Amino acid sequence: MSKEEKSTAPIEEPRTFSDAIGGGDFHSDLPRINFKEILDRQVLVIDASLIEDFKSKDYGVHDCLLLLIELQGKQYTTITSGEVIIKRVMKAKTEGLLPLKGTITKGNYYNIL
Repeated sequence: MSKEEKSTAPIEEPRTFSDAIGGGDFHSDLPRINFKEILDRQVLVIDASLIEDFKSKDYGVHDCLLLLIELQGKQYTTITSGEVIIKRVMKAKTEGLLPLKGTITKGNYYNIL
């Protein structure tokens, strides 16, 4: 095509981040439950979203995990920075195993069994 010729093909409008990867909200329409309220209780982990390098004035920089859970037939979101929980839940998510039932425990560290 010479410099004088112009393409007549329509220029496609770029997609937005929301169109391509979602709005960034993690189930913001659902109530949030404090993580300590679900200790030693069996929950259904439905979905998870990892937040890397989260900055907290109390705890410094660390990874956090947003969880979509079901407890007694109701859905909630919660957040944790327990490293073992993060690793176990993200492994289950990566392998396509969610939803899974689990009980969150605390000994020397938080775990989900």
